[in-house]
Amino acid sequence: MEYGKVLRFHRVKQGLTQNQLADGIISPAYLSKIENDQTVPAFEVLEHLYERLGLDFHDSSYHHPSKEKLKEWYEMIVFKRKEEARELKEELKQQKDTLNNHHLYIFFELFRIRHLLLENEVEEAYEAWKNIRQHEDTFDEEMRYYFHLSTGLLKYYRGDFEDSFQQLMEAKNYSVSVEVKEWEESDLYYLLALSSSQSNHISASIFYADQALSLYQKQYNLGKSADCHILLGINYGRLKNYAKSLENYHLVSKIATQTNNHYQLGVIYHNIGVIEARRGQYETALLNYKRSLPYRTDTASDLEIFETIHCLILENYKLSNYEDCKEWIQRGYTHLRSSKLDTTTDEIHLNVYSMLIEKDNHTIDYLENIAIPHFQNKKLPRFVIRYSIIVSELLEGERSYKKSTKYLRLAIDLLNKYSNLGGTVL
Repeated sequence: MEYGKVLRFHRVKQGLTQNQLADGIISPAYLSKIENDQTVPAFEVLEHLYERLGLDFHDSSYHHPSKEKLKEWYEMIVFKRKEEARELKEELKQQKDTLNNHHLYIFFELFRIRHLLLENEVEEAYEAWKNIRQHEDTFDEEMRYYFHLSTGLLKYYRGDFEDSFQQLMEAKNYSVSVEVKEWEESDLYYLLALSSSQSNHISASIFYADQALSLYQKQYNLGKSADCHILLGINYGRLKNYAKSLENYHLVSKIATQTNNHYQLGVIYHNIGVIEARRGQYETALLNYKRSLPYRTDTASDLEIFETIHCLILENYKLSNYEDCKEWIQRGYTHLRSSKLDTTTDEIHLNVYSMLIEKDNHTIDYLENIAIPHFQNKKLPRFVIRYSIIVSELLEGERSYKKSTKYLRLAIDLLNKYSNLGGTVL
């Protein structure tokens, strides 16, 4: 057993310094060597140190902790069996070893991060991550695998997609030396495909989505296979291979209809709408967005529902269906008032199109001083591009050619930098 790691874990957990734990037993320098596994002390020394920490040195549970229940809980979390996961979590919390044993506590906290993310408690998950990170130097390789995986998933939820991808790649590196089950391997590949898609590593995303798909098909997991097809559809769409994109989406439609998965149906009709809009088929795009919305209203997040409403506004505006556009703008405001979203970003979208339709005299000022700077700060280039083009056209109409050219150049530069924008990721 690695006594040093256990001692350091409980010392840090109890808020003791090395001086406080070592006082009257050994020197702080010697304790440091023990904690770093640079020496093996006499059993009498270990007994005294354990006693000061309130631990039983002879308790066999500290020597041979079982992770079976924890792994069972983790599997429930990964496969989103929420009710079962909640019940088993409470059972685990009641067991003394879960919170007092070094190994069990570390795994419980690492798995709890993912459980909190499943429950959409992102900030609480971040606090749990900060707490467990202080014990990182006591981790074995298996713990490091789950730590990097949890970190990658947390960063994904917080919108740090590039960091998410890098952390998940670290987890993949550790998975080589850790016994990872096939369902965990497919989960890791899927998360890599997600994060690489969002960080615009399209080839990598296609590669990992294909890897995950192959494993999910072997497991006869139709739901996760459909998720992989959605990602593949998004990435092929970004490569402007619309035929391949729609092929994947239609496969999802078949699977989701067969499994009665309303969430996936909502996603897929929305994403077909995205492809049709990019092909210039605005009427067809509208039909698919409208088809998506009832499914999304029942199953999707407030953000996803607003995304479809936003797209309905955009396509109606392109078709000069201004009355329909105004109706969807009002529906957007109503949705924001009843949602838990941070509404600033979404209100800007609604305000812009409302002002454009009403030919508001302050539209140019609003775009220049509020909308475009906001999306620049948020690092959302596709909206900077969209609104830069709009304000450029408005300025040209007022014969402000110099300023018009400035915003057109901004849009062109961003288009050259981000040539593969588009799609909706789960």
